[in-house]
Amino acid sequence: MTRPVNGSEMGVIEDTDFELIGGIIYDACKEQGVNAMPGLLCWEWNLTDKKNIVDQLSYCSREGNLGVGKIFHALVIKTGFCGDKIVDTALVNMYAKCGEIGSAVKVFDGMLSIDVASYNCLISGFLSNEMFDEALGFFAQMGVWEIRPNHYTFSIMISGCGSVFAINEGIQLHAHVVKLQHVVNGVVANSLLTMYCKFGMMENAQSLFQSLPKKNVVSWTAIISGLYQQRALEKALLQFYLMRQHGFEPNEYTLTMALSSCGGIKQFDNGYALHAQLVKKGMASGAFVGTAIVDMYTELGQMDNAEKQLQEMGTIASAVSWNALIAGFVHNNNIEAALKAFHKMVLNYVPIDEYTFSNALKACSSFPSLSTSRQIHCWVIKASSERNLHVASSLIEAYGKCGSLDDAEKVFDQISMPDIVSWNCLVKAYSQHGYFEKAVSLFKKMVVEGVKPSGSTFLAVLSACSHCGLVQEGKEFFKSMLMNYSVIPEETHYCCMVDLFSRSGHLEDALDFIKRLPIKPTAPIWRPLLAGCRCHCDLQLGEYVANRILELEPDDASVHVTLSNMYFDVGRLGELVKQRELMKLKEVKKEPGYSWIEVKNKTYKFFSGDTTHPQTPEVYDLLEKLINDIRVVNHASTLSEISTPHTELGLCNEGKLLYHSEKLAVCFGLLNLPAGTPIRIFKNIRVCSDCHTTMKHISKITKHEILLRDNYRFHHFKQGCCSCGDFW
Repeated sequence: MTRPVNGSEMGVIEDTDFELIGGIIYDACKEQGVNAMPGLLCWEWNLTDKKNIVDQLSYCSREGNLGVGKIFHALVIKTGFCGDKIVDTALVNMYAKCGEIGSAVKVFDGMLSIDVASYNCLISGFLSNEMFDEALGFFAQMGVWEIRPNHYTFSIMISGCGSVFAINEGIQLHAHVVKLQHVVNGVVANSLLTMYCKFGMMENAQSLFQSLPKKNVVSWTAIISGLYQQRALEKALLQFYLMRQHGFEPNEYTLTMALSSCGGIKQFDNGYALHAQLVKKGMASGAFVGTAIVDMYTELGQMDNAEKQLQEMGTIASAVSWNALIAGFVHNNNIEAALKAFHKMVLNYVPIDEYTFSNALKACSSFPSLSTSRQIHCWVIKASSERNLHVASSLIEAYGKCGSLDDAEKVFDQISMPDIVSWNCLVKAYSQHGYFEKAVSLFKKMVVEGVKPSGSTFLAVLSACSHCGLVQEGKEFFKSMLMNYSVIPEETHYCCMVDLFSRSGHLEDALDFIKRLPIKPTAPIWRPLLAGCRCHCDLQLGEYVANRILELEPDDASVHVTLSNMYFDVGRLGELVKQRELMKLKEVKKEPGYSWIEVKNKTYKFFSGDTTHPQTPEVYDLLEKLINDIRVVNHASTLSEISTPHTELGLCNEGKLLYHSEKLAVCFGLLNLPAGTPIRIFKNIRVCSDCHTTMKHISKITKHEILLRDNYRFHHFKQGCCSCGDFW
């Protein structure tokens, strides 16, 4: 339609030398890397041809070349094409696609004649520049000018609703589409499908999908993608197989979702079959699908197959492929293999990105290795990635879990603008080391600097309160979560509060807290109370709690072990034997305890009573000497702490207690580390009270600082004292 001009007029070019104009355009195209059309310098051929100008503007739009586009705009004005609907629409499109939306609006406002194509270009520009409200305003304006939207208008507007989660507007657009009978159009239908999937409104999506008279690859992919994103993996996989039954060949994106679904729901047979089909079609070694196969096998725990797939990809394997393998090794607790894969990446000159560093550092956190963390830190600096927040946060976490708070603090201090993840990593590190004051001080500092605490922040602070037995402080922080910071407590926060009450001996408060929870108590919520019952000798409540846990998780080995120890503590050996028989009947096995220590960049692992190490004689001789020295000062072993506290009907195995893995590890460290060097030991389960007391004495006798991290916290032993204050 035609309308009066209401925009400002564009300037004019004073120079009338058309050959000079053509030369300027040609040079600008060359400088900006735009392939100018042959004959651009020939005025008669190019500058008077509207089609050529429109084509060049379209090319600038695709390339995002604003500078050359502006030169062509000047040419449009000079040659008198200003006011031509097709040319003006091309200008609107060019400015919008190049991100200069203000100029696009100026051109649009100055157009003498506008149609649906003009509006589509402008609306598309608003949406691509994340200006949804403006796009919606111009869409509404179409009705004022009685310009009917076409299927492309609806498609881009519906996609825009999905991108910004505009549910009400999206539903209204759907109604408008139905009214104008555009829903039968495949592009519009697929946009609606994708929108509803993004909203998580899968009933609407599936209803629409079923009503489509004609389905294509895009519509099948949209419904599969929606189900996949909502983690309805079985349904997504079912739709994938139905898609193939209907004769549609899935694209790479659909194949990756199918492979990932097989891994996510542990469908080994379907995963193997799909992989075999892809090999047969020659599609298994491509970068996109090949990486998805690696990822699937890591989810299935088939790391040999994952590694084999990566090898078959050869040089096509990208950093993404390697990252999937390393993350898989970490997920499957094969830390050594994860770090080996990282080193292979370095040796093979595979580009390393932030995810590679984060995965490698996560491996260092899972099986702490301070020397390896520092090596990776050097690579991070070499790759100029130390300013990346994701990498910096991973470094803080790794150093914290490796027992080097100094290194963690240095990394944090070098971050110019820490995000919430960075703050949380350091708060958590302080918490794990039992430094409540530092954790709270950092919490207050982040609030002052305008960073809103998250659920993870509160979890770390509550954990610090639990480590230190600060019940009142913990209650106040828990109360402030919702009241002051609008953070809704989750299961992990409830677990932490139960742990806080239980460790401090407030068992009835812990039970009352559980009973008043807004959610149904889970096994993880009950477990801290059972541990508290053991610690504070409340067998009656312990039996009640144990039964609650076993109702939820019948194969929980830790419950039977804790009950066995509690029965032994009170001399009820008959009940103890029953627990052991139940464990045998259920084939429940307790995770064996082990410790490890790093000496000269190599990690050494010890089990209780371990005799496999070449230095075993020296280790045992030193341990026995230290134990004798300790006994001189009347230290008696707390034999009831042993995890299997009986041989036959309660006879204690003092020999096994004497040679617990952490004791062997600390003696190995004393033999091989320089005098005065802190000894860092890590253990996969809770340290027993006998070993805890022994470590205090060894630190005093040898004048070595000992850092011991069990599965709950760090213990800093120095001069006969522990940082936990004997509360853990």
